[in-house]
Amino acid sequence: MDLTNFTGKVAIGVSVAIILAFIALIILAVFCVGLGAVSSATNSHAVQDTQQEYPKLQGNISHAQVGISLAVANVTGVQ
Repeated sequence: MDLTNFTGKVAIGVSVAIILAFIALIILAVFCVGLGAVSSATNSHAVQDTQQEYPKLQGNISHAQVGISLAVANVTGVQ
């Protein structure tokens, strides 16, 4: 077996390994997305979780609005 033939076989082997790894990652990604979708769809506490998080988000938004207003006032000099 000459060097050219050997390097060609190695290149084909590496290419096949890369393709198989890519396919395995796609299958893993589909599985994880599906698992997340099933978990979200079957979460019996989703409503309670949302009710607990919504006031926190409202507070964060209000805090951010105040910060933006103060920053604009500092830049423009207008309050």
